[in-house]
Amino acid sequence: MVRGVHPASGQRPRFLSAGSSSLLGDPRKRNMETMTKAIESVLADALRLDAKARAELAAELLASLDGPADPDAGIAWDREIKRRVDALEAGTEKLESWESVKHRIARDILGQ
Repeated sequence: MVRGVHPASGQRPRFLSAGSSSLLGDPRKRNMETMTKAIESVLADALRLDAKARAELAAELLASLDGPADPDAGIAWDREIKRRVDALEAGTEKLESWESVKHRIARDILGQ
């Protein structure tokens, strides 16, 4: 377990406390002994960062799990953006207000 404390609160991170829920899953179903000393050390260091730095670090870690970028994605998005702009300019597509979109999401997706 991480032995450090959260710099802002002075308390141990809740998600690493014994018997608590965890971002890594239910500790009763996951053996926390698998967390190596190196991981504990990195986590403790990361928790000492300010909120913005932790968010940037988290984003980079999550992005690293995505695998290599699709080299054709940028070209595909450029084509799609051009197609949508052309359709709007030609009048074959119409914009929808945010209020209308929220209403449609609530009705069709959320069932409200």
